[in-house]
Amino acid sequence: MARGAGRLTGIGVYRPGGLLTSAELDTRFGHEDGYIEQITGIRTRLKADPDDTFVEMAAQAADKALAHAGVLAEDLDCVLFSSASSVGQASCRAASLTHRIGAGRAGGFDVNGGCAGFSYGLTLASGLIAAQQARQILVVAAERLSDITDPDDCATVMVFGDAAGAAVVSAADHAGIGPAVWGTHGPGEPWMTSAPPKPGAPRPYMHMDGTRVVRWFGSHMPQVARDALDAAGLTWDDIAAFVPHQCNGRLIDAMVRRLRPPEHVAVARSIVTDGNTSSASIPLALESLLASATVRPGDKALLLGFGAGLTWCAQVVELP
Repeated sequence: MARGAGRLTGIGVYRPGGLLTSAELDTRFGHEDGYIEQITGIRTRLKADPDDTFVEMAAQAADKALAHAGVLAEDLDCVLFSSASSVGQASCRAASLTHRIGAGRAGGFDVNGGCAGFSYGLTLASGLIAAQQARQILVVAAERLSDITDPDDCATVMVFGDAAGAAVVSAADHAGIGPAVWGTHGPGEPWMTSAPPKPGAPRPYMHMDGTRVVRWFGSHMPQVARDALDAAGLTWDDIAAFVPHQCNGRLIDAMVRRLRPPEHVAVARSIVTDGNTSSASIPLALESLLASATVRPGDKALLLGFGAGLTWCAQVVELP
């Protein structure tokens, strides 16, 4: 990897206490037992309580990431807040978060890169450090997808969950975040977008053409992963974990079959218990791997974020 940028020094997550099981959804939508888990790879999905606001969930994850990194909130130079599900578009969530955690001197702004938002945030943080605009940056992804999911639409309610994840990116004498391989595909925007509000609905709900989304990402993302390895000057032999966006278990399986990583490479599968938490899914998956000792500090992981927009961003990171 190139020298002169930042590295991950801390990871933290917040998982709300609510759970929605696939068994419950099978009953609700009249499916056979086990059907939804079979087609999504999801056994349970996280659900936020009313008190789990965007900022509060983000703050809980941020506090853990800061503690992991040994960094004080008042020492942060910038806060990047990723969310694809915020309905309060007029306000800057990053500003509210800096106040909530006591990062009084930090600049901050919001990022919406769809489900790739966390990976976009890491890229921005690395660039700000390389440009000597900051030394300590907090990247947070918080999602309340239940706010924008139609409870009567099985295609979306069976997939999405709520959670928050955070990472501290610090200046270092060696780079721990590899070059980004990123892009967009605007013609795919209608495949994952807000539908017109239904009569009596509090807001527009998400619409997803799941078949088209899965086919497009399934055919394009394996090459993006390979390109990210090449950009970092690495091979699978250097990688301890593959951490794709936790979108759908079957799509993850299909990508792994095409990429054929060596057996020593752990594949993140936190989707089984967390569900698809959009831009929060990669930090949640990283935390699960570290907490289970599946990977160790200093190991390298290939991250692959992709989602609505369409957007994607992949990079190799050194784990904190």
